Amino acid sequence: MNKGFPDGRRGVYPCHPWSSPLARQHGRWSNKSVERTSAPRCSFVSHRFYSIIGFGESPPLAAVAHLWRSRQRMKLLITTRKGVCLTALVSAALVASAGCNRKNEGPGNISPGVVIEQPGMIPLQEAAAKAITSAPPGVSKGGGLAGALGGARIKVLQAGTHGLLICMPQLADTQVPVCYSITTTPRQAGTGYRLCQREDSNVVVTVQLNGSRDQEIQIDWASIILIAHRPILPNPGRPEPYLQETSCVQSGARQVMKLADKLWPDSGKIDAYAANIQEFIRNMKQEKQPRSMDALGILESRGNWICTANANLAAALLRSKHIPARSIAVIPPLAQRLEMHRIVEYFDSGQWLKFDPSSLQKDIPMKPWQNIIMAKSTIADEDIAMKPRMGTSLGCPYGQELELLDGGITLWGKDFFWTIGKALAEFEASDEAVDLAKREWNRFLESGKLSHGQIRAASATNAAGLLEALRTK
Repeated sequence: MNKGFPDGRRGVYPCHPWSSPLARQHGRWSNKSVERTSAPRCSFVSHRFYSIIGFGESPPLAAVAHLWRSRQRMKLLITTRKGVCLTALVSAALVASAGCNRKNEGPGNISPGVVIEQPGMIPLQEAAAKAITSAPPGVSKGGGLAGALGGARIKVLQAGTHGLLICMPQLADTQVPVCYSITTTPRQAGTGYRLCQREDSNVVVTVQLNGSRDQEIQIDWASIILIAHRPILPNPGRPEPYLQETSCVQSGARQVMKLADKLWPDSGKIDAYAANIQEFIRNMKQEKQPRSMDALGILESRGNWICTANANLAAALLRSKHIPARSIAVIPPLAQRLEMHRIVEYFDSGQWLKFDPSSLQKDIPMKPWQNIIMAKSTIADEDIAMKPRMGTSLGCPYGQELELLDGGITLWGKDFFWTIGKALAEFEASDEAVDLAKREWNRFLESGKLSHGQIRAASATNAAGLLEALRTK
């Protein structure tokens, strides 16, 4: 997502509303657009969830709810759109009151984790950030090294220790991270970072923060990723689970099944079906304001500018035709500042293939170097999607970008969550270099400490330089 919109409003949805071809066709958003504004001082009314409730920009109708907690009283000023009923305001206030005191619900399938060693992280972070930001923008045409940067701005609502979970580049398919760094500003606010394996799922980073009330904390991370021309790790996802209906991928719903029949090609080929889904989403015209990002929610609103919703709908349409499918959180290395992007992978002829329902990149199947994989959704992630979570919109699968683990902190400010990816150097890595990179990354996941070879490899500009660096003891 870009940092802001042409009319000064602040971004919310985990997508790229002004950089995607789908969004540009809408031009400057009209009365049907969702309000983008800073969150009031309550973790429930975070940027992304605030927008989903449906509070709009005109005409203003103010309602003030005084919310009491055991230790503090909060005021929440809510500006609503014409037509939002009092019941919705009361419901929002009640959820907000409860949400500030409870922990976010998660699948509970996460390991205790390995501590990331922090000595040397700041210079590594600065060097990686400089290399990525100074790289010229461009579209990658092959494998090699890609860079990804990301960050989040957090505000402390209640003094003390709090936690969050943030996704990171994965060792998956044809990619292997070479190095990774994460820091906070102020430095002392980040009191612990752990690499945690979610069962049958992704590796994530859990961050422990300690701050005073109203303190703002900036989290920054950087990674260099090797993208190969061949699979590095077999796709572990068994296809059978990804045939079932979930809370955000309602593949058995009558509306979805009817649309699937309409879009099914005469050829019966799955890639042609994916192309039809892509075209249908691209041509949707918004009829009403979206309230959630599940497949049925986006079918009702017909808004096609939310990539998470597009991915949920595409996965539902594929599953309704008994084709295993799931969404993936990715960073396209296109030098565009986004929150996160979502694509879909489907199972065909014994392999998982990817396509972008939002048409940011139209290739079917997509090329390995067109995305940096950050997280692959599981059925458990999807089942939690429609349960209210602090800082996340309804319909977004769990663990796909950032999860607040308790109500004492909130996303805050203009750059509340962002990522950017760039191609750094194009070359075909040797099999030895790929194997060394994979070995070193697995060692990092077990020890939390980067090797000298990984740090050197991050600045490689060709295949020979990468191999030489990874051979460093």
